Amino acid sequence: MNAAPQLYLLDGSSYIYRAYYGVRDLATAAGMPTNAVFGFTRMLLALLQDHRPDHLAVIFDPPREETFRRELYPDYKAHRDAMPEELAVQLPHIRRIVEALNIPALEAPGFEADDVIATLARRFAAEGVRVTAVTGDKDLLQIVGDGVDLLDTMNDRRSGVQEVLDRFGVPPELVPDVLGLAGDAADNIPGVPGIGEKTAAALVRRFGSLEGVLRWTGLVSGRKTRENLNAHADRARLSRILATVRYDVPLAASLADLARRPPDLKVLLPLLRELEFGALETAFTPPPPGVVEIYCDGSGRDAGPGGYGVILRYGEAEKELSGFEPAATSQRMELTAAIRGLEALQRPGRVHVYSDSQYLVRGMNEWLAGWRRAGRLESPDALKNQDLWRRLAELSAQHRIAWEWVRGHDGHVFNERCDRLARRAAEVGLRAENERLAAEERREGTPERDDLPPPVAPAAGGEEIPYEADADGQLLLC
Repeated sequence: MNAAPQLYLLDGSSYIYRAYYGVRDLATAAGMPTNAVFGFTRMLLALLQDHRPDHLAVIFDPPREETFRRELYPDYKAHRDAMPEELAVQLPHIRRIVEALNIPALEAPGFEADDVIATLARRFAAEGVRVTAVTGDKDLLQIVGDGVDLLDTMNDRRSGVQEVLDRFGVPPELVPDVLGLAGDAADNIPGVPGIGEKTAAALVRRFGSLEGVLRWTGLVSGRKTRENLNAHADRARLSRILATVRYDVPLAASLADLARRPPDLKVLLPLLRELEFGALETAFTPPPPGVVEIYCDGSGRDAGPGGYGVILRYGEAEKELSGFEPAATSQRMELTAAIRGLEALQRPGRVHVYSDSQYLVRGMNEWLAGWRRAGRLESPDALKNQDLWRRLAELSAQHRIAWEWVRGHDGHVFNERCDRLARRAAEVGLRAENERLAAEERREGTPERDDLPPPVAPAAGGEEIPYEADADGQLLLC
């Protein structure tokens, strides 16, 4: 059976503001601010690489003054400050990026992005498509259901029906009822005075809906709460309407219209150069003909769990590798990552290996020849991580390899992606290892203990040691 197609609907406005406030003080040499464009593009690229959706659209909001909610309630979102000028000038460039990536950009006059997302999600989920709304907006939790979930990429959190129940205490379809009573300060939705989200959820659970609460106010505990419900019933109903997404936005987009297509590199690469996004340009520039690029990174700590992540690129092809070691240092994971990448090559050739580990790169470029002359690869215990260095020496002899250091966690797309792969592998491996140990204890009848320390989570290595040019890193590290 074929897997259901995956459709991702991205709340573009949410991403734009997150990017603007998440990346600061970035501008071109001419002084044009680019922080929002850079952050938006990097987050969008991470989404494409980590989730590889079959179909994708970016949904934008119209000016809030032009939505039907503003007509119903002039104070809707009226408390929000005007868009910062430094952000406003970047919006055209963000749209140019989306267009160059060949991603459909959708918006509907009079409707917010949430309404467009809800309409498309319901339509395509009914056709058997698996829909993911990409947003950090809690209001959209109301659309979760069969075939539809939410993804908050900033917090790496995916929400289904159970997560909505955990968050609001009611099923998704009753989220607007809760917000009708409690209001929503972020959108300036008033709600009923004196009723917070927890009380609102309890009332909706008890009486089944907002209308049920208003019908049976005489049974509500607390004189002041009863008085407020009676006095502000119309405001509660209005608030519910404001908080409810629409599913009837007139959009003609078909699933085929939203299919992922390759970026238009003839447009995209010059645009990235214009914006001075060298690191992002690298992500879309294929390796030179006949060269395999290997990006690798490791994550771990002394005697703790570790993971590695590897990306291989050849022409237009790309492959990811990752793995877990239950006990490893960050140095061993850095070396292991490079080994796994080289082992994946099927025949000798020209290879360019990139790593943020000075230990690995300087070892292969500067120290390895001296270790060979001194016999340190063969003499037992003459070299820290000797088994891995020996394996690297064997593999490097099979290819023409250039080893290059890249500054880690500095906006380099592939380095950050390998780091995510490594950390994810370590986390998944650690959970599996803990479950295996727990299962063994149960089989052996070992009583569970509550005095054991919690498992150590993987962590990235510390700052790289700035070795002197002629220094032997092994002498400094041993």
